[in-house]
Amino acid sequence: MNVTSTTPTFLNVAIGQLYGVFSEEEIRAKLTVKDMEPEDLVLLKRVVETAKAYCKNLELHKKATAELLGANNGM
Repeated sequence: MNVTSTTPTFLNVAIGQLYGVFSEEEIRAKLTVKDMEPEDLVLLKRVVETAKAYCKNLELHKKATAELLGANNGM
């Protein structure tokens, strides 16, 4: 796939969600990044770090979301 423009939304959908399905080792073995602009590499790194942190604490995120939504149901 040849991508000519990168946005945070694209990276979150295209890359970030992979961390919820595959291990980091699988992703690194099968995904290659080439000729990416330096500012896009910074963005990619941020997306990957956020995705890994989110997936690592998925149960905590689900609980916090459930509590927040439960608190809003009473309004």
